[in-house]
Amino acid sequence: MIDGYLFNYLLRALLNINYCMRIFIFTLSFISLLWPQVSISDLNKMSNDQIDLIKQEFQKQNTQNLAEDTNDDAQSNISEVFIESSTEQENLNNQYFGYDYFQKDISFFDNIPTPSDFKLGPGDEVILSFWGETNQRERYIIDKNGMIFFDNIGFVNISNKTIKDAENLLIEELSKIYSTLKDQDNPTKLMLELGKLKSINVYFTGQVNNPGINLIHPFSDVFSALVQAGGVDNAGSLRNVTLIRNGKKIEVIDFYSFFISGLSEFQKIRIIDGDVIHVPIVEKRVSIKGDIQRQMQYELIDSESISDLIDYAGGLTSTASNKAIVNNIIPIEERISDDIAKFGSIVYLSSSTDLLINNGAEVNILPIANNDYNVNVYGRVTLPGEYPVFNTTSLKQVLDLAGGFEDPNFRKTINEDIVILRQDHNQYYGIEFKINYKDSDKFNLEVNDKIFVYEDINYRNSFSYSIKGEINRPGTYPLRDGLTLNEAIQIAGGITEIGSINSVSVTKILISIDEDGNQFTEEELVSNIDLNFQIADNNTITILPKTNVIKVDGNVYNPGFIAHQTGRGMTLSNAIELAGGYKPYSLKRSTYVTRANGEIEKVNLFRGRAKRVFPGDAIFVPADPNPDEFDITSFIADLSSTLANIAAILVIADNN
Repeated sequence: MIDGYLFNYLLRALLNINYCMRIFIFTLSFISLLWPQVSISDLNKMSNDQIDLIKQEFQKQNTQNLAEDTNDDAQSNISEVFIESSTEQENLNNQYFGYDYFQKDISFFDNIPTPSDFKLGPGDEVILSFWGETNQRERYIIDKNGMIFFDNIGFVNISNKTIKDAENLLIEELSKIYSTLKDQDNPTKLMLELGKLKSINVYFTGQVNNPGINLIHPFSDVFSALVQAGGVDNAGSLRNVTLIRNGKKIEVIDFYSFFISGLSEFQKIRIIDGDVIHVPIVEKRVSIKGDIQRQMQYELIDSESISDLIDYAGGLTSTASNKAIVNNIIPIEERISDDIAKFGSIVYLSSSTDLLINNGAEVNILPIANNDYNVNVYGRVTLPGEYPVFNTTSLKQVLDLAGGFEDPNFRKTINEDIVILRQDHNQYYGIEFKINYKDSDKFNLEVNDKIFVYEDINYRNSFSYSIKGEINRPGTYPLRDGLTLNEAIQIAGGITEIGSINSVSVTKILISIDEDGNQFTEEELVSNIDLNFQIADNNTITILPKTNVIKVDGNVYNPGFIAHQTGRGMTLSNAIELAGGYKPYSLKRSTYVTRANGEIEKVNLFRGRAKRVFPGDAIFVPADPNPDEFDITSFIADLSSTLANIAAILVIADNN
């Protein structure tokens, strides 16, 4: 791991080396810095000073060589620029794999040979031919009862029979008229063949281009039926198509095995009249681009990994490296904020074949390293390093490839102006741009650009958290890195006597930003916390009271905690009696109760004795600030106490 001191030392040492050698070593330094053995966290935690040192090193190359350069045009050109809109990069992933298989001409169905297992049914046309002793060719339509009619014979039922079986049946029946049909010499021949077939009614539901009932060729399987129905629309699944017959699932079909290898089981199942074919919506679709054979979007099932995705895309090209950039989409229910809906990471294909990716993820297979087509990102991004650029790669696209910014509050924690160093015509880093993040999608990068993302120090120093409830010093405190829940409690003076270490909650702030830049916040309870839980910015810690005690404080004889009495219920009067009762000069009418939920209730003078109290309540009895003044209540209380003591003494004297 490279610490700040060593990093600074290496950079300063570079200045005393010959220019060519310095460039060579500088390049090697950063290649080694970005190599896997250096933790990513070391890079994105670089301070602004460290980022500046990197930036200055590139600029110093300009200064030292300008003295040797006779070209007056080599002056550094540092400017603020106004960004004009640029043409969006062509989306290489706008094609969906497999859907074009269904976009075919269906006229070929007219020439399909009759399958040997095809069974005749009502509405089918058959052609009966005789030749030999007699010559005849007639067409017959099988009626609704499965019959055809012959003179001198009557009705013959050929429904639910194959062509061959029906032919044999007709030879048997017609031999009653044409005896030579069954002669050994067989001078008369008979042949039965299909004429015009009746279409069958098939129902299509879900994501098909022509949903509803469709007339389908009777020789069809699920695939050819979908072709006749206009195919599957782009939102439909190709891997979970269901054939339903008589209300029961007959088969769930995954067409990918057919598209990739030509193998399929669906061809064994022929569609019949009344079948239902359902195409659900795609559940997971991911895109892959870069050095891959087919740059498209593919449908994955839950158990499939990046290795399966590469196989569906035809495998890697010969120029592919072992590295890929994966921008995974965090499911909505798991997001802290929409600003970090994508989680970028660099993976090594040789060791990440079983990596699962979420719906909407983007995979970019990187080419073999070639500095002629790359840019570098330094500073406060999740994955600083080297990234490829193409003709119109925008700054935002590269920032996304680098995993975006470190935290959900990046618009505050990151300087909005991102610095880009670019080579001039002398190949010196003499051109500097400062691009506001909101314009980053309009700024196109060039090969060898250096991108610097700085931290907003002012905001970083303002990070804080709050603690409230049963804590001795509630309030808002500055946040430091790595602060645990236990440390936060100790900093705030520890938990009060009534507080419970087992009743601690932490809430976080969820931040979302709309297209206009307006920020919205809401609180969400953090689950699965313990004393080692690390506190984040804007967290709120709440210490709840114990659930079985009541606190009585103020002007009573025995202030402190008393056990809550169950049964018929406990009143304010009961609680104060258990705390030793009122002391002299108590302001009874000013007594108040703080409920466990934080609400404060004042005591009614006439109904106060009967007020119900509950576990977690805190009772406070104030004292008269001017006790020298005559207080009738205190006088009566003292008098009552005195008379009670006298009575007790008299009882003792009588007993003696």
